[in-house]
Amino acid sequence: MAIYKIRTDNELYLFMNGKLIFKRWIREQYSLVFDVMAYSKRTLNSICTIDNW
Repeated sequence: MAIYKIRTDNELYLFMNGKLIFKRWIREQYSLVFDVMAYSKRTLNSICTIDNW
C-alpha cells in the first residue's frame, strides 16, 4: 500500500494507492476528504505516521 503526499505553497494532497483521498488548504485551515473508505481499521499504514505534515 503506497501512501504519499504532495505539498505546494498553500495545498497539501494525500494519495493512497494512486488515488487522491484528502486535500487541505493550509492557510485557510480548510480540508476536504475525497474517499472515506480508503482508510479503515484494517488498513496497515496509519495516515498519522507520514513525516513533515
